[in-house]
Amino acid sequence: MPETPTPIAAAYALLLLIGMPLLAALDARRGADLAAAAKHRRLLYVSVGASLVVLGLVTLGVAAWQNVPAVALGWRVDAPPAALLQGLGVAAVGLLAAWLITAAARIAGLRETGAVLLLMPRNASEKRWFLALSGIAAVCEEYAYRGFGLWAVSAWTGNPWLGVALVSVSFGLAHGYQKLVGVVRATALGVVLAVTVIWTDSLFPSIVGHFWINAAIGLGGWRYLHANFDVDEPDEPET
Repeated sequence: MPETPTPIAAAYALLLLIGMPLLAALDARRGADLAAAAKHRRLLYVSVGASLVVLGLVTLGVAAWQNVPAVALGWRVDAPPAALLQGLGVAAVGLLAAWLITAAARIAGLRETGAVLLLMPRNASEKRWFLALSGIAAVCEEYAYRGFGLWAVSAWTGNPWLGVALVSVSFGLAHGYQKLVGVVRATALGVVLAVTVIWTDSLFPSIVGHFWINAAIGLGGWRYLHANFDVDEPDEPET
């Protein structure tokens, strides 16, 4: 295993950590497009899922090209049952952190961007698609951020905690379409997930935790884990 990333691996990590927030900033400027896309949420979920798969495959390609062993990026599970329980614990901690940040936002009078509300599934079919997207996001984002990104920064600087900080801030800013509350919430969740990878030396618990955090929010937790919305939208009938 290389002690430090190759120039190409380091460049890709830099592109990942800077490029994803920039893409999010561009998307945030197209808020009207997001509102229109929310009328076809399933297609939006497919589009986002496809983008995440591309992210995962590109990361895999760079890792293979630069001879970075999979185990160095967290692809190892020594005890699956224990890792699964750790993942559930991570989800609980992450959801608690999200709730505390949301509660603080309410007290401060901060409002949630309507984009979050528009993206949440409203009926059974959309919830199934959202769960599929949650699984894709858990695997691909964990691999890119807490796998490749965390490894590259930690190996390059010799300081894993600096890696946790930089990767988590990038992850938070990549949720810039959710405005201030969402960025702070995503950054905090990024810290929880990154610390889990440092602690367990495995991506599996963070993948499990990431999935259940997304699933819990998408299946109704958004009503309690997000601050007041700038818009209101009634539920659609279950289908």
